[in-house]
Amino acid sequence: SRSLTHQQAMSSASSSGSAGASSLTGRQRPAPRGRRLCIGVLALGAGSVALRSVGAFAGLGEIARLDAVALRSRHEALHRGARTRLEATSQSDLPAAWRAGPAEIYSGQAQKALYLMKESPLLFEEALEQELEALQAQKEEDNKAKAAMEADAKEDTLVLRKRIEEVKQNERIRIVTELLYLKVCRKFQQLQVPLIPVLKKGGDVKFGNINLKGLTTDIYSKDALELVRDHLFRIVGQSGNPSLMGGMGVVQIALFQAGQVYAMSAMFGYYLRRVDARYQLEKIAGNFGAWGDEAPESSASPFAEDQTAANSLKAYISSFGLDEVQSMWAVTSVEAQMAMETQVTALFGDLRALKEKLVSAVGMVGSPEEAEQKLQQAISRNEVESMKITSDDLRRLVLEAVAYGSLLNDSEKQVDSIYELTPASSRSRGVLPGEDDEG
Repeated sequence: SRSLTHQQAMSSASSSGSAGASSLTGRQRPAPRGRRLCIGVLALGAGSVALRSVGAFAGLGEIARLDAVALRSRHEALHRGARTRLEATSQSDLPAAWRAGPAEIYSGQAQKALYLMKESPLLFEEALEQELEALQAQKEEDNKAKAAMEADAKEDTLVLRKRIEEVKQNERIRIVTELLYLKVCRKFQQLQVPLIPVLKKGGDVKFGNINLKGLTTDIYSKDALELVRDHLFRIVGQSGNPSLMGGMGVVQIALFQAGQVYAMSAMFGYYLRRVDARYQLEKIAGNFGAWGDEAPESSASPFAEDQTAANSLKAYISSFGLDEVQSMWAVTSVEAQMAMETQVTALFGDLRALKEKLVSAVGMVGSPEEAEQKLQQAISRNEVESMKITSDDLRRLVLEAVAYGSLLNDSEKQVDSIYELTPASSRSRGVLPGEDDEG
């Protein structure tokens, strides 16, 4: 017979392994004062850009009945002579309208999901959910076995068992991280917005034109979009840099700077999504009297003291205390944290290594102006990796990073409803690639 059941189709796949944009070009805003200098520089202004002020980061049954011969033929053609891993950057295998992310995919579960995202996108979500359910069942079985073993096992057996459990847990975290990453890539695919290519080699950067609506009005509320605009102006439209306010102004910056801009913007997008969801929920709750029949006291309703907070996300955030800001800024799961680092590292390389090289080239500095001058000299002597980028492409880079963080937050919640994600420790929450304990 030429028809496959849904399970057979899954198995066969597994074997293969702008309205919003125009609103973001408003007037310039003054840049905040430069931050302190340590041994070297974290994010230095390069050329005319003062990036050091970066902001604080159905049924499906009918579809499943595929022709067995055709599917097997596509599978064999896809993997004949291929490497044992699939790369999300394999441009020759992807439709021209989109690209998956730049990160490499290794696990069999993620390879299967990537194949379906390219060949049968409508099957992607169901296949991913099935993989997550299987991993959750495996996790629960391991926990039961661990509890039974601890009850009557000897000490040396417990040590060995603990080590085996750690290996299994780390493997599950890696698999779920890749599935979570691909889920974010799938959201970009649905928005018809291709992710930017790998930038590790630096040089002249050209992304091409896209409709930025998919990175702005399609994914944010009106309140959140206002804060995205502010974040963009802090980076691209800083005071004293008129060449970057529209047009095709070109600036040369260190690759570490670009990577840190992307990482901080992704963190900002993740934070913004969390805060906006809470803001909208609390505003609805207040409007429907969820705070009680009596008039709400200031301690009960977040909108009681300042009525403008009910109409302004920015004012709502301004009312947060330090502890609340730190809590909301945190990436809540290890898997989401790793998915964010995976994207940044795949694009720019190891930010820690880039930072060390930049600090070594610049050396001791006494002022931001001296730091910028020394950095420019280091770039001209090719002592640090750098890239030339136009204002339009820098704008797209920032908007993509913010969108990546926002969509990662959405995907994290969806995955966590199926598979119990690993809570991030308080020390590691919010840590960006390239940062260290010294800041």
